[in-house]
Amino acid sequence: MSARPQRLAHPEGGGLRVLRGRKIRKPAIAPWMIMALVGITAFLGLVFARTSLDNAAFELAELNAMISEQTELNRDLNIEIANLENPARIAPLAEEMGLIIPDETHQILVDLDRDAPQVVQASQDGQ
Repeated sequence: MSARPQRLAHPEGGGLRVLRGRKIRKPAIAPWMIMALVGITAFLGLVFARTSLDNAAFELAELNAMISEQTELNRDLNIEIANLENPARIAPLAEEMGLIIPDETHQILVDLDRDAPQVVQASQDGQ
């Protein structure tokens, strides 16, 4: 017994045939993921840099305020020193303590080149 050949679906002779098409590819995600990571990293880097600059600006403003405060304090202390060193203020206080301005002055020259200082010359009346 032998099998009979099958009939063709289309008797014209064309029949059905299989056409090979392109293989359906999935879109590449890796380049987009790399681009997204680079973008996120750049954004976070800019945020960090901006925050650091703002913190530095706040510190600088605080330091400038402290400098101006200390400058004002220094100015006030210099004024107070000038008032305390004023001879018009010191003279009455010195007289109350019994200090007087001497009438005669004595000049003493001392030789400091030796181990023990020695009086070289003593003069009276500033001579």
